[in-house]
Amino acid sequence: MAPHWLGFAAVLSSFALAPAQTDPDRDGDGLSDFQEIHKYRTDPAKVDSDGDGVPDGDWLERREYQYTVRTVVQVMRPVTIEFLCDDHQDARELDATASYVELEVIHYPFTTVSGSIVADDDWRRTTAGMGQWTEPGPTNDWTPGMQAQLIAALRRDGIDCQRLNDKNLVEQAARWLCRRTKDGGSFMGFITAFDEHGKPFVPQALLELTGHAPESLADKWSRDISARGMFEQAVRGSCSSSAIYLNGCLRALGVPTRTILTIPVVDANDDRELRLIERGIGHQALKATVLPALQRLQGSWASHTFNEVFVGGRWRRLNYERLGQDIVDPKLFGMLTHVATFSDWADARMPETIGWRQTKHITEDVFGTRNPYSTIALRDAFGPHCTLENAAPPPPPLLQARITEVQWGDGEQVPTDIRAWFRERAAFGLVARVEGLREPEELQRLLGQADRRIDLSCQGKDTLRVGFNPGAWWWKHDHAWIVVTFGQADRDAHVANRHYQFTCLNREDAGKWLVADGVRVPPRE
Repeated sequence: MAPHWLGFAAVLSSFALAPAQTDPDRDGDGLSDFQEIHKYRTDPAKVDSDGDGVPDGDWLERREYQYTVRTVVQVMRPVTIEFLCDDHQDARELDATASYVELEVIHYPFTTVSGSIVADDDWRRTTAGMGQWTEPGPTNDWTPGMQAQLIAALRRDGIDCQRLNDKNLVEQAARWLCRRTKDGGSFMGFITAFDEHGKPFVPQALLELTGHAPESLADKWSRDISARGMFEQAVRGSCSSSAIYLNGCLRALGVPTRTILTIPVVDANDDRELRLIERGIGHQALKATVLPALQRLQGSWASHTFNEVFVGGRWRRLNYERLGQDIVDPKLFGMLTHVATFSDWADARMPETIGWRQTKHITEDVFGTRNPYSTIALRDAFGPHCTLENAAPPPPPLLQARITEVQWGDGEQVPTDIRAWFRERAAFGLVARVEGLREPEELQRLLGQADRRIDLSCQGKDTLRVGFNPGAWWWKHDHAWIVVTFGQADRDAHVANRHYQFTCLNREDAGKWLVADGVRVPPRE
């Protein structure tokens, strides 16, 4: 089977247009008061804020009071251009081929949008005409029975859906929905198609490539692309699966909800595109945020699917349980580009485009890497009336971690999964328990920046020079375990039944490993 493009225009035209935002446009320049205040920083009471004869709504003029990043990006379908001018970016189509849509995207990294979320106490009346964003669909498959169960379960946990305003309901319900589930998805969203009745199926060619047993599909679908199935089983999978889950469950509560697809501002697997960031972003603090985030994506397929909810009279981004997801985030690609919006995940028809490409591992095309997008131009601009400062960012605080325990990799006190790792590889070495870090990303940074070398010393014996393995570590809630790798020479030189001192060399200034008092390598027979 080859992916086909016929009917794609019909799919795009079937999307219901978003209702107009409820905030006014007092000066009639085509920009809402909200966006003039929070996105563009122009004067909502003046058609022409700087008096140069060009109204603020002009494609170029609207940027003159802001700092912006302009990109030209080629993106594999699906792309829904009608939704891409939002509170965080402006976008327009420059070209379209059978392989991609070429977009000009203007990013606004320093808006105050995410911090301006207000509640609507009368939100049920406000959203009464937005049924297209609350009704069920092939993946948003809530039912009245599920709705009653969800409302009752929330009430038992102190969340009264009938009394809460929209902001509080979304925040509390999304948190509750995310935290009641465990991981159980099978990443079916990109290979599953839907027939004219909304029934899921995997095209035969993709089924053969992925090796899924046909008799197992119904169970996989229920835990990955069915909001009702995920609610009933308290499981969910990847970001797209989680977005489907929240889309269906929040719709069941009456909250208008939809799904958006985002990508990094450039493809981190392309050195040319990373150089666009280095050369094209002149705001020092933004570059210091975006570039490290992209570098952590190298070698991966990177896109992120999450939700938008209609709260306080406008569409707001909801990333898992975080209401008000910003365009700039060091933990989420550095900076986001919004490329598509769906009422239901089935509307995306992923097996025809991205799902086909990723399953076939196609890279010999216009994109050239694992990712189905490519940024071909990037530059930033400080508008002539922009007052944003551009001081160099302060140096990041020195990262430090404390080694509180060292064990042999097959030791009885070592977690089971780590012992299995050593056993499967017939490996010889140590694991060190690491404390004092807040999240896995900090551990990754420390392993990348700090001196990983370790000396093991024993009186009267040769010192062994070993080191942390940056690719073998486990995050365990509030601490981590890292493998200390032995080469064959160190393995042969190790003396049995002797304690060894454990000393981190720390000859780099970018991070430090602290060793707690009394930590030594236990004797080994």
